[in-house]
Amino acid sequence: MRRARPLLGTYVDIEANGCADPVLARAVNAAFEAVARVHRLMSYHDAGSDISRLNRRATDEPVSVDPWTATVLRQARRMFEATDGLFDCAVGHELMQRGQLPSQGLDHVERGTFSAVELLPGNRVRFSAGIAIDLGGIAKGFAVDRAIATLRGHGVREAVVNAGGDMRVMGETARPIHVRCPTDDPCLVPAGLLQNGAVATSSSMATVAKGRLAGPSESMRSGAACIDRKAYSVVAPTCLLADALTKVLVQVGDIHADYFGYFGACAFITSAAAVDCRAA
Repeated sequence: MRRARPLLGTYVDIEANGCADPVLARAVNAAFEAVARVHRLMSYHDAGSDISRLNRRATDEPVSVDPWTATVLRQARRMFEATDGLFDCAVGHELMQRGQLPSQGLDHVERGTFSAVELLPGNRVRFSAGIAIDLGGIAKGFAVDRAIATLRGHGVREAVVNAGGDMRVMGETARPIHVRCPTDDPCLVPAGLLQNGAVATSSSMATVAKGRLAGPSESMRSGAACIDRKAYSVVAPTCLLADALTKVLVQVGDIHADYFGYFGACAFITSAAAVDCRAA
């Protein structure tokens, strides 16, 4: 069974096999609801989301968030620390200055880092500085992971979830993966097979469109972004890790950097002319 729905600012495609059709239908519907829940909780653009509430209030007082949001924030802290700050979700000020995110009434926001995010007991969060966070660089991967977990919980053993190129495969069947190169005439380049793992790709520059959860994949700090017409991909055990690490790869440009091996991941850089695919 294969279904697709517009979610996360892209099309989320779910393929599931191995159960009777009524079971598959319930499983796929539940997986889509898991993705939609992530969007409701973590969209920068939704005034009622956990992220919007944090950006408005967490400088003044601790804010309670959903356990899923707390999980992603903990993973974002882990990524921030393990990558020496290269992966940093506290980029609201910079993205608003560039016009890539709307101000959302956040006139108080200042430049800062994720070190200002204090994760308190009871899924409460406080900011020690007037920052704004955007989970666009990690939440889409988490949504894919939650969809896979939901399918598994319904007894599905073979599945593929693809959210605009952030993809995770579950089961014994190895699936072919293709990378879209950001050229004048975009092309799909074969990049091998994937089994029981995840892959995500970022280009050297992307913009944040209104209503989208997908964040920018350019340098998370630098005001200057260049287009080098390459695609930066990471294969990892989870889609959250793959999604986040592509933002690091864009910045370091080195598939052998220690950051990838630390998370059990490998990286490759694709161009229209050739595929540079070696384990990190």
